[in-house]
Amino acid sequence: MNRKFIFAFFLLVTLTTVNAIPHKLLKRTTKFDACLPPQGSTTPPPLLQVSLSPDPPAAGQKDTVTVSGKFSEDITEDTMLAVVFAQQDVGIIGDPFITPACTGSGCPIKAGEQYTQTVEIQAPADLPNPYLLGAAVGNPDTQDVLGCAIATI
Repeated sequence: MNRKFIFAFFLLVTLTTVNAIPHKLLKRTTKFDACLPPQGSTTPPPLLQVSLSPDPPAAGQKDTVTVSGKFSEDITEDTMLAVVFAQQDVGIIGDPFITPACTGSGCPIKAGEQYTQTVEIQAPADLPNPYLLGAAVGNPDTQDVLGCAIATI
């Protein structure tokens, strides 16, 4: 009787341990959603496709961000791409990354054409848990937002 009890106990412990160990690594990719509508509008800007490498960004490390989409307006030399880290109810963390959306012979990008830009950013060293990561393409002079995406990480 004791041997059966000991055998059953070890079998139960072994099965419990095996079930607690993950069988495969499930990579979670960051899901970006549409931004809120700009002030004075009820329509949110078009959703950008955003990918990160590494995903999710690590605090204090470099991260490659690829932004793409099709817009209803031309992308000119005045159009900017902005990537920001933020904390809910607090605001922007660190310095926003802002760069021209197109330069040189590739400008302008006509409305309806595919836009893709890859940039390397530095994640702030003091990232909270959770934090927001946003990307937007627009013209800061006219306050036009051509596309936007935001994710909670």
